[in-house]
Amino acid sequence: MQVVEDNVRIQREDSLEYYKIICSFPYQNHPIFYENDSVRKAYIKLLHHYAKKDVHYQKYYKPIITLYEHCFNIEEEEICKEQTSQSSLKLAKEIRKTRWKLEKAKLYVYNYKYMFFAHYLLLIYGYVSMDHPCVLDVTYKHNLKINYKDAETIVRFINALKAGDFEAAKSYLNLKKFHYLRFYYDAYKKQVEFLKDVEKRYLIVGTMSSGKSTFLNSLIGQEIFPSQNEACTSKVFTYAHRPYIKHFIVQHDQSEFFDCLIDGVESTMNELNENPLIEHVYVEGKMSDIFQVESRVVFIDTPGTNNSMNRSHEDITFKAIQSEQYDAIFYLINATQLGTDDDRRLLSYVKEHIENNSDKQVVFIVNKADEIDEEANESLQGLLESTKTYLKQNGFEKPSIILLSAYVGNLCQKVLKGEDLTRREQNQFDFFYDYFAEETQDLTKYATIPCAFQAEVPNDQREVKIKNKTYDIKRIYTVLQQSGIYQIKNYM
Repeated sequence: MQVVEDNVRIQREDSLEYYKIICSFPYQNHPIFYENDSVRKAYIKLLHHYAKKDVHYQKYYKPIITLYEHCFNIEEEEICKEQTSQSSLKLAKEIRKTRWKLEKAKLYVYNYKYMFFAHYLLLIYGYVSMDHPCVLDVTYKHNLKINYKDAETIVRFINALKAGDFEAAKSYLNLKKFHYLRFYYDAYKKQVEFLKDVEKRYLIVGTMSSGKSTFLNSLIGQEIFPSQNEACTSKVFTYAHRPYIKHFIVQHDQSEFFDCLIDGVESTMNELNENPLIEHVYVEGKMSDIFQVESRVVFIDTPGTNNSMNRSHEDITFKAIQSEQYDAIFYLINATQLGTDDDRRLLSYVKEHIENNSDKQVVFIVNKADEIDEEANESLQGLLESTKTYLKQNGFEKPSIILLSAYVGNLCQKVLKGEDLTRREQNQFDFFYDYFAEETQDLTKYATIPCAFQAEVPNDQREVKIKNKTYDIKRIYTVLQQSGIYQIKNYM
């Protein structure tokens, strides 16, 4: 027990990261999620009633409540409503009530009091002893009727989880009465072990018109970053892949607080981007499902450089190239504007920096390759050769180059998710649905390194309908593949 206590005390240095883990649990799989309205409300309301007395929970309860409100369909006002001793006792009785369920021809007797107690302990940061006020408060004072031995087992189980001793934690799950505690074991272990993996970091740079934000949105599978054809990103955005969450965790600068965003994430990103007092925004969320990435990946998006419009954007980008920690640079080039003065200046700075950092790889992504004009005798092969020549002239002898249409990647993912398209988007998608289905328009063929990854087409759906038009799923994945988006995985 002493080892567990010492390990937890070491972890107390960063309560912010701990509560991010708590906010990364898949609450849509929580057993209470499937219960009736009365049980869900009793569970969540009482949970907040007890936890709000803890100083650490008080600091981070806002994002936690946001998740509970969304996942368990309970209004924040109802969750945070003050409870009297009588009303809290009534809620406790609902939680400890014995229930029966038939599973695999066996009658299963259960209640939620053990799960509730474990959940409550997780909301309290750090090691918890048996004489901690929270233990006495929940188990005895408000009559959840958890005996001392069971309470002690759950306390040890949670302390082992917090210490990362998963072997010890698992040993406490043998009894049937603690069956539901496995949710916390699985959720916490998955997050902690994921965070132990080696992190790969990629810096995204390019001029204002290169489509960096569209590119990043295509990797996320959702348009959360502003991507209009103007100077969009005005600060550095760091996006960390968390494969097990369906929302976004957002923090800015050196703030000790974070938000959980489920709806309205696009407008929030715009507000943060337009706030001149904010220099750096940190976002955690999953990458698009089409990539099936389970390792730690971080993308650092910088402002598009354009000297004539906003010199500060260039300054921010140059500073990021110099000071950010990253393994490789994704350098985006606009296929229709090869060789601008802004681009040459940025190329020169990147070249100068990597000459002193030979371990840094640069991957050149020629975006908007779908916009070349074949009727004006332009071709994909010609675009690749022109890019090679241009980069060689700027000091890159053997550049890694891929051709890409991030916009097409975004459109395909919107269609696959059944999202509504504007009339313009649907007309464009109809064109690309035919254009990129042709073998001659496969962008992956025009790259210095062949694409090593193929799109994995799901078997559970054959077609999707958008505004009374039906599209073949397999063909959409072919368009995705040939738009070049999967080539990114070559470098992850």
